[in-house]
Amino acid sequence: MIVTILCAFLIILPGCWNKRELDQSGFAMAIAIDQGKNKQIELTTQMYRPTAGQKGGGGGGPSGDTANLLIKTSDDSIFEAIRDIPIHLGRKASWSHMRVILIGEKLARSTDIGKLIDFFYRDHEPRHTISIMIAKGRADKILEVKPAIEQTIGQQLLLTKQVTYQSAAKSMDTTLLKFALQMNSPHNDSSITYIYKDKKEKDELNAAGLALIKKGKMINILPPKKVEGLVMLRDEFKFGVIEIPCPDKAQTESIEVVSLSTKIKTKLAGDKVHILVKTSVEGIIGELKCTEIKTRKDEEAFTRKAEEEIKKQMLSTIRFLQKNKTDIIGIGNTIARWHPKQWKGMKENWDSQFAEVPFDIQVELQLLTTGTAIGKPAVSGEGK
Repeated sequence: MIVTILCAFLIILPGCWNKRELDQSGFAMAIAIDQGKNKQIELTTQMYRPTAGQKGGGGGGPSGDTANLLIKTSDDSIFEAIRDIPIHLGRKASWSHMRVILIGEKLARSTDIGKLIDFFYRDHEPRHTISIMIAKGRADKILEVKPAIEQTIGQQLLLTKQVTYQSAAKSMDTTLLKFALQMNSPHNDSSITYIYKDKKEKDELNAAGLALIKKGKMINILPPKKVEGLVMLRDEFKFGVIEIPCPDKAQTESIEVVSLSTKIKTKLAGDKVHILVKTSVEGIIGELKCTEIKTRKDEEAFTRKAEEEIKKQMLSTIRFLQKNKTDIIGIGNTIARWHPKQWKGMKENWDSQFAEVPFDIQVELQLLTTGTAIGKPAVSGEGK
């Protein structure tokens, strides 16, 4: 009886009605979107090309082979440009393994980015963890760079951005999902990772800095050094280094941050806003060049100097954002969440009001270790 029932289930179960063979798909790893002639969209799709005839256990193909294949198409819309890929490739593009969406700076400054990439939110194949980046100059030129260590430049860009964010705090993790959440917030100022070629080494790429987005369009670039202050303010700091200038300004000492926590309290008095920022930091001394720490008093003096440098870094970021009237710290969204009635009267003029909001920043640093038992430069050629 049981066997009969199981056989009946097997008969009525659907088969793989929508299956697709591997040799029918081309797997896109990255895509570059640029502004073309007559306002057309120029699409450059990086397809993964499996290499045949590999020898040994290495992951790469024969000498001179590359896993990159660039397909260029253009049309009035991204969807139509995508539909033209099989004309050149002989396979339908699959987006399930895509790593990066690159947008050329000229296009990002003139077009609503959310509307531009609408296809990747609606189609069922792209993951919402795909990274978004804005490229200095044309985005397709970035895809033409040979990857330094990975098999594809798309994978190289993804890992470069992740390490820059997690280890140096000079960028942020911007994905399709996070960008959508930012753009659909009560105050939708947002930011996207900025990518550019190194000035000295043309084949090296830097994922440092952020493109500032207002009303869907890029308006400016937040420099890498100021991104550190933003990551601190947003309480998203993972690891990084704080540089402390010596009195002669010719040298700097450094602290490696191993833990950082920031709490922002928004105070409202009528339509006036005041922001209190409290940041707790744990760090270890990375370099000493002009300071000697022999006593508790010396350590306290060095700690205060480091706290002031952290505060200075955050204030520098705040001033830059206030000058650009771009609230990517999230103050407006915090007000909208906790004070919705007041926000209704503030949201129309929030850009101008944000530019004048006072910030009170308090930093508390705890030094965990100096790295050695020596509280001064470990090796020095200066006279004793």
